[in-house]
Amino acid sequence: MNIALVGSSSLLSRCLINDLSSEYITTYGRQNADIIFDAENIETEIIESLFDIDYDVYIFNLGYLQPKRIKDQSSSNIIKSLSINALFTIKSCEYIFDNNPKARIFIIGSESGKKGSFDTSYFLAKSMLRSYARERKLSFEDQQLLLVSPSTIEDGKMTCSRSDTETLETYKQIHPKRRFLDSSEVSQLLFDLIKNPSTYLCNTEIELNGGKFSRMSY
Repeated sequence: MNIALVGSSSLLSRCLINDLSSEYITTYGRQNADIIFDAENIETEIIESLFDIDYDVYIFNLGYLQPKRIKDQSSSNIIKSLSINALFTIKSCEYIFDNNPKARIFIIGSESGKKGSFDTSYFLAKSMLRSYARERKLSFEDQQLLLVSPSTIEDGKMTCSRSDTETLETYKQIHPKRRFLDSSEVSQLLFDLIKNPSTYLCNTEIELNGGKFSRMSY
């Protein structure tokens, strides 16, 4: 199985590389990757030059979170966020789906696309991915499109870089599982989805949140 992993620097991506070690993986990243790219550049000719159309699986794992609210972000900050968090992935998917009848695409999203974020640009971008994954009708029967949206990943860079540790601890204590996710758990779910040959699970979002949005109680 030939796999393109787009966004290879995070701990989650490193877990995926380890879990999928028996497959042939081409990594895409800003540095220290097989193919170097810049997700801020969403020009069509650039995207078309990056992606071979003979991969079996494409995994998009891109994220850029800003420490300030949208009212304090410059126009370039907002465009950067939308490009990295959504537009590069969406334009790449369009090119891939038009040219690879067997393409299976897995996008790593975020629960912020559902519940919002301190960084509204990030929230809007991730909500774009939710809509795209649900509504993009595929043209070939062997194609697949899935969005996997994790809750807070405790060992992820975005969580580890936060300074509001007391707030995070409060969130953890009221969570039904009394803990956050590990990168390895997200990787294992993706591994299982990728190794499952069925493509009937398609055009949907898999929310990996431990039941935190459940409301009914007894």
